[in-house]
Amino acid sequence: MNGSGPREEGIGSGLGRVSIVGAGQVGTMLGMALRAAGTGGAVEGVTLIDRDPAIAEASRARGAGDRVSASPEAALEADTILLAMPVAEIVKWIDEFGPRAGAGRLVLDTGSAKVAVAQALRRSIPAHAHGVGGHPMAGTEVPGPAGARPDLVRGAPFVLSPVRDDPLGMARARAVVDAVGARPVEMTAEEHDRTVAIASHLPHAVAFALAAAAGDAARTDADALALREIVSTGFRSTTRLAGSDPRMVAGFLVANSTHVRGAIARFRVALDDLYASLEDEAALAGLLAAARSGRGSLAPWEEAS
Repeated sequence: MNGSGPREEGIGSGLGRVSIVGAGQVGTMLGMALRAAGTGGAVEGVTLIDRDPAIAEASRARGAGDRVSASPEAALEADTILLAMPVAEIVKWIDEFGPRAGAGRLVLDTGSAKVAVAQALRRSIPAHAHGVGGHPMAGTEVPGPAGARPDLVRGAPFVLSPVRDDPLGMARARAVVDAVGARPVEMTAEEHDRTVAIASHLPHAVAFALAAAAGDAARTDADALALREIVSTGFRSTTRLAGSDPRMVAGFLVANSTHVRGAIARFRVALDDLYASLEDEAALAGLLAAARSGRGSLAPWEEAS
């Protein structure tokens, strides 16, 4: 089934009927943001679709949607289809259901790796529908609907990656971004995957590695009890991302493995430089100052605060 016939002219700049496939943290965040934005009729209703009925109901209880479904096929009835699952599941949905997308439908994903998704959209979404790669650069480390914070998406970058020459599809995707209050950033899938490896994937990998090293020390070191007593804000803040869903993180690290390997190699060089300077305070301070300056160039809003 693919719902009723074409509605593109009737949708105009609105989103029409929206389906969100995957009612976890990201899907719930976007659903809540859409419904809280006061879109003035641009959204005719939001259906939350998840294979776990309890998750879908928890998402609806938080205000992310009007109704729930356990059928991934039900998404095809919507005008705007948002895919908010792990990357491998997004690709699987596109290949299985994408060819049946009705005329004028928009399929927009939220996955943290774009090349594999863009390839699936290109091969499986028919020409009479629209497929756009997307990635909201916002969220928390708390998995599931309980971790959704729609305030974080407001003003946050939301990457949009075209998969073919489709100005109308990109305009529809920008309308979604505008509706949730985010800031559209257009780039190719390849550019996204190269840059997100440093901006997001490496921080996740480092946080998990630090948590693993500290956890090993807490199990084996003679000072393990003392270590547990003094863990405080610094450790919590630098390992925050290690509280994320391991399956989700593993999914996007594997999907973007080539660029993640490059990012980890670059991090190893920086860490080795620090290690080599531990006997030279002046040299170490210089490295730390350069690192701080680099952070400021990427996060100027924090430098100004």
